[in-house]
Formats: sequence, C-alpha cells, structure tokens
Amino acid sequence: MINLKVNFSNLSKQLIISFILFFSVNVFSEENKILELIEKNWNETQTISGRFFQILDNDKTISGNFYIEKPYKSNFTYDNKLENIITTKFFMNIIDQDRYLIDKYPIINQPIYKIMSEKISFREIFKILSIDQADDEIVIKLLSKNDSSNSGTQINLTFSNSNYSLKNWEIIDELGQSTYLEFTKVRKNISIEPELFVVKVR
Repeated sequence: MINLKVNFSNLSKQLIISFILFFSVNVFSEENKILELIEKNWNETQTISGRFFQILDNDKTISGNFYIEKPYKSNFTYDNKLENIITTKFFMNIIDQDRYLIDKYPIINQPIYKIMSEKISFREIFKILSIDQADDEIVIKLLSKNDSSNSGTQINLTFSNSNYSLKNWEIIDELGQSTYLEFTKVRKNISIEPELFVVKVR
C-alpha cells in the first residue's frame, strides 16, 4: 500500500508539472503569434496619417494631425499651437507654423526612433515586459534591452485586436514622466507630401 501511495503521489506531481509546462508553452506560443502578426502589419506599413490626442500631466488633452513616413520621418502638427514637431533620422525638431527650426534634440537613442525604423523585431530591440490581450485590443509593455528593469524608458503600445493597427502609445521615462498619444482616423500606405518633413533654417 505504501508503494501505491508513493507512486500515486509521484504521478500526481508529474501530471501537475506537465500541465504547467503545457500551459506555459501555449501562452508563450500565443504571445509569439501575436507579436509576429503585429510586426508583419507594422513592417508592411510605410506611411501613416490621421489625428492624434495627447494627454498632458494636468489631464488636459491637446490634439492635432500626424504624418509618419518610415524610416524616421514624422510630423505632428498641433491644433491652434505655434510650435510643432518634425522628426528626421537624427533629431526631433521643434518648428514654428512656417516649419522654421526653433530647437532640436537628438532622437537616435529614443524609443520613437526604434519604433519608426524600416523594420522592427520587438524581441531583438526590446525586453518584453508583458503582453495583455483584451476583447478589442492588445497591450504590449516594452523596455529597451540596454536599460535595466528598474530604470530607463518603458514603452506601452496598444494595438487593435481586429487588424493589429496602432491605437496609442505611452512612453514613460526614467523619472516616471509619461507621454501618451492616441491615434484616430488612421490611414495607411498613402501618399504624403515630402514638404511636410522639411525643416527650414533661417
């Protein structure tokens, strides 16, 4: 009887371990599939335009039009605001209404630089913190691989669960400051005027 109890106990443990391993493999496989579909959709998208809404620290919302042309080009034109943003391969440029340069900041090490590259592989560039799937959206939380897990910049990307298009992004820097943008009325792979990415210098 003792041997039977021991054998039964061992068998139970083996079944539990097998179930845990099977479940873990399935979850990991599902995450890989989701990442592959999102990467495929993003990498096949060369241009994007639409409306954006940015939430500020005081919960005030500002809005405008955005245009992205990969690699690295973007234009964020705010409604009723004198200063706008154009990104190029090396800089984030603050410009006036006539696209003349006001100031610029290096962008090459920023998360937006990696996201707007020609091709992206999330697992190569980022550490995957989590992938959460709800009814209508997928939230991927990322950390640059050259950052530690306790500091550095975190990127939260939300995609549509139906067509894997980008719905919003949140960038949280090492000081905990958040930049949140939501995208609507998105159009993909359309022609964008080259002048929108031109920065003028006086």
